[in-house]
Amino acid sequence: MRRTALALCLLLAPALAGAQAYRWVDAQGQVHYSQTPPAQGQYGQVAPPPPSPGASPHLEAMEAVGQSPTDKAREQRQAASAERQRQQRCEQARRQSAHMQGTGVYYSADQKGDRSYLSPQQIDQRRAEARAAVQEHCD
Repeated sequence: MRRTALALCLLLAPALAGAQAYRWVDAQGQVHYSQTPPAQGQYGQVAPPPPSPGASPHLEAMEAVGQSPTDKAREQRQAASAERQRQQRCEQARRQSAHMQGTGVYYSADQKGDRSYLSPQQIDQRRAEARAAVQEHCD
């Protein structure tokens, strides 16, 4: 959606920049403005006003730090991606922590698939590691 809007703005920018405005006064003294000159009579071209200071604070702020709108968009995408990854790590850490809070027998499997049962000290250590992972990724 954003790409479509950006493409549309880029396509229309030259047309809008080249648009002319005309000013003329009719026989009754009424002032008119349009994008086409009148069929008859005198008219003048109206120059577009310069952009007012502060008209685009976001663009001015980006230009002040030497950053283009595409750089800003890239940074926003990267920040959003990093946030999604952080949320995934947080969810995984919470699941592991919740799993380790249960009672029962815990084991790990070696490369052959043989079970090695954890001692109470090893279980406590794994619980502490799971809590630390939640704190690291969720807070």
